[in-house]
Amino acid sequence: MPETLTVAVCICDGVTLSDFVPNVELLATLNQADHPVFGAVMGEVPYRLKFEYLSTTLDPVASHLGAIDVLTVNPTGTYSAALTSGKQFDIIWVPAGPVPEIGGTVNTAPKDELAFLAAQAPKAKYILSVCGGSAYLAFAGLLSGKRATTNKAFYRQIVADTPKDTEWVPKARWVVDGKIWTSSGVTAGNDLALAFIEHLAGPRAAGFIRGAAEVREATQQDDPFAEFHGLV
Repeated sequence: MPETLTVAVCICDGVTLSDFVPNVELLATLNQADHPVFGAVMGEVPYRLKFEYLSTTLDPVASHLGAIDVLTVNPTGTYSAALTSGKQFDIIWVPAGPVPEIGGTVNTAPKDELAFLAAQAPKAKYILSVCGGSAYLAFAGLLSGKRATTNKAFYRQIVADTPKDTEWVPKARWVVDGKIWTSSGVTAGNDLALAFIEHLAGPRAAGFIRGAAEVREATQQDDPFAEFHGLV
């Protein structure tokens, strides 16, 4: 029988929707392994995923573009309730939060989100971030002594404002260091998700999902935006 892994998607007002919505759709396709047609194509998939969307409150979460211009997301739980319950998630997915002010601080993460990340990290099987979500991991103390990457447009500011014990990688589509996976800006989350799917379920399932979603294959070094932003 396949094992069900629980996934906490960590969101807050100002989140970048593209840092988790398309990625979750890719990951959730693993659950289609029970479908008679899709299952035959994907082969044996050892995991199923169950998602929860956590925020500071149960109020609808607006993206960084605002609640009027873009859709909102309804959380399924709160960080404080998750901490109080003692529930442990297997996978933590961290998108970028509010866009940082240039020349200001990127530590815009809610305190209860950082507390949740710090509490969950020791026993979580995997922790993944997209774009500026890696700054939240750094502020939560999870990137100490780790290699990581982040959005290249905000790379210099994030490196300057986060703790100095992270080895930031300027050119990388995504970076894996132990159980922590970090990716570059926004669309790199799709590449991270597909690499993670291959890690969990093998190349056959990942190849099917990539082809169905029509996502071009990329390697960890396929990062033209490092040069675009003058980092290399």
